[in-house]
Amino acid sequence: MNKVFVLVLALAGLAVLVPNTREQITQLVGKIGSGGQQRTAQHALKFIASDIRQAAAETGAYPASGALRAWLEQRGRGGEDPWGSSYYFELSADSFVVGSPGPDSRLRTDDDLRLAERRLVAKPGVMIIDHQPTPPPSSAKRTAITKIREAGER
Repeated sequence: MNKVFVLVLALAGLAVLVPNTREQITQLVGKIGSGGQQRTAQHALKFIASDIRQAAAETGAYPASGALRAWLEQRGRGGEDPWGSSYYFELSADSFVVGSPGPDSRLRTDDDLRLAERRLVAKPGVMIIDHQPTPPPSSAKRTAITKIREAGER
């Protein structure tokens, strides 16, 4: 810790004494700070994923994809990443993802932070509820179902 303090103090002194280095030092310090925010967000994603796994094991339910922030706030956790954006949750058949939009605050860009986890396997007698609407059948299945119904109506 002392070494970091001495380094910061030396950079501050250099910035004061040599004006043309101020911009470079400011950019360097900004990158260091950004790395800290990313580590903070990654750490938070691990805790969020752990909370989701634990809640799913206890209740059999996953949070709704659009309601992660409210779900986190009910549990006394903040729902915002270090850049002020809401964390997000995606659920699929065999896994779930918790994520942060990252520094640019836009979803699905290169700076997003994401953590994927395997979904719980239901134990006999336990129903896993995922609060996700069932997707519509594919057009091929819909066509086959329609043909069967039409044949039955004749």
